[in-house]
Amino acid sequence: MKILVADDEPRHLRGMVSLIRQLRPDAQVTAAKDGVAALEQIGLDCPDAVLTDIRMPRMDGLAFLEKLQEEGITTKVVMVSAYNLFEYAQTAIRHGAYDYLLKPIDIDHVKNLLDRIEQQLNAESVQRRETEDMKNQLTLASSAYRSRLFLSWLNESLTPSEQAELDKADGLQGGGLAIYSEWRSGSADGEKLSGLAWLRCLENGWSKLGKAMTLLLNGPQDGSLHAVTIVRMPPPAADLAQRIRSIALSLAAELSVSGRLTHGIGPYCDSLAIEGPQAYRAARQANEQNFFECWGGVFLEVDDDVDVNVGVNDGVKSRSSRPSVPIDSERLFEALLHSDVEIAIDQCRAVFDQLSDTGRAAPALVKEQASLLLMKMKSRIRDLGERQVGSRLTQTAASLIQTCETYTQLMALLAASLREVHNALMQAQQDKNEIIVANCLRWIQENTKEDLTLERAAAHFFFNPSYFSTFIKNKTGRTFSEHVTAVRMRRAEELLAENKLRIYEISAECGYQDTKYFCRVFKKHHGVSPEAYKHTSLPERKCGE
Repeated sequence: MKILVADDEPRHLRGMVSLIRQLRPDAQVTAAKDGVAALEQIGLDCPDAVLTDIRMPRMDGLAFLEKLQEEGITTKVVMVSAYNLFEYAQTAIRHGAYDYLLKPIDIDHVKNLLDRIEQQLNAESVQRRETEDMKNQLTLASSAYRSRLFLSWLNESLTPSEQAELDKADGLQGGGLAIYSEWRSGSADGEKLSGLAWLRCLENGWSKLGKAMTLLLNGPQDGSLHAVTIVRMPPPAADLAQRIRSIALSLAAELSVSGRLTHGIGPYCDSLAIEGPQAYRAARQANEQNFFECWGGVFLEVDDDVDVNVGVNDGVKSRSSRPSVPIDSERLFEALLHSDVEIAIDQCRAVFDQLSDTGRAAPALVKEQASLLLMKMKSRIRDLGERQVGSRLTQTAASLIQTCETYTQLMALLAASLREVHNALMQAQQDKNEIIVANCLRWIQENTKEDLTLERAAAHFFFNPSYFSTFIKNKTGRTFSEHVTAVRMRRAEELLAENKLRIYEISAECGYQDTKYFCRVFKKHHGVSPEAYKHTSLPERKCGE
């Protein structure tokens, strides 16, 4: 509690100040030497109570009270009077004084007086809060009803009585714009934005164009807020584009919270009352184009008869429901199979950049084509048996793509999916190559006696001879003929060790019709002739027996 003591007698002034500080240690107590000084102090400190002597130079108690009433100051004034001035004190009470004290001062009287003042101040504070709360509730109720009325108008669902009430409103007289604004949080646990604060910010910002009224379309749900602003303004001038973009930049800077703020601007209405709902739907549709970041978060919807030069961009007069650029999924699949994955991703991005028509295509169409592409990729890798990859492609196509808020997010999601398809293809190709190599080596072992040529092997496995030769060399580190020779030499070792056949018979069993050639190859491979190898291994076998 703040208390001011005014008295022209210094001794009485010090005594009263000391007494009050003793009774109210937490109070802020100040002093004034007369009525004029007290008025100045009141202007500075706004005390809750003033204890003032009645008889003071320059301004007496009654003049002091009159001055307070003139200036509308409602502080509690307590007159301090001598016995011979009691009737004067009563007169002061009739003129608005809170109470009076008689000199000499009784401590208990002062204590009771301060208690009563404090209780009344607390009661008045509670009453003020209740009154303020009631005013706020009435304001909110009125505002809520007003918002519901205008939203019903925008959605063209007004009852006849509501329409009659709306016709009386002055907010729709004349022409203007409908602006659809959307804010999305940058992350699930990002900073939250107050809906009411957002409304005030939008309304203040767009009021630079004209008289603005902003309506909240939803509460904070899924980290997003949506609002529509109706701006009553004269027909647009040539600098409207710059003004709109400047306001949008200011709004983004003012909100300064993590998230993305976008705006869709509907076409100008000559009559808001008649054309407003249609302009609102156009603004809402225009905001969808902010899926493409190239618009900088502000997109203007135009009609055929509106000069697009007044807009932020060229607008969208119509959106095709069919893609104007075909996506060659087979070509993309071949690129994923045989090229570097980044090349395939660049091809995909180039096609979607064409499909997006520099941000004019319907976002739903672009997402639809992305989902269709992934489902085609899933169909092409079905034979690989990659069920997990196929399942993830299905989930991405069916749900994740639809949740993309920007074109950049969509392209990142497509790139990640194509990399996954590429990895699956490379793994399948590696597995397939390993199977081909194993089958080729087994075929050589099973046909050792045959005429094993590269051409015959390539034809057996349905390959071009040149490609097959390179393939075997790359996968095993040996040429096809080196594999044939190695298998035949191992077979020759086995037959020589058995010592049941003659050299020419072993040569024939190993696929060599020319015995001399067989002997040369064997010696080159083992360092000794077949005959020497047989005689060398014979004692070893006998020792082993």
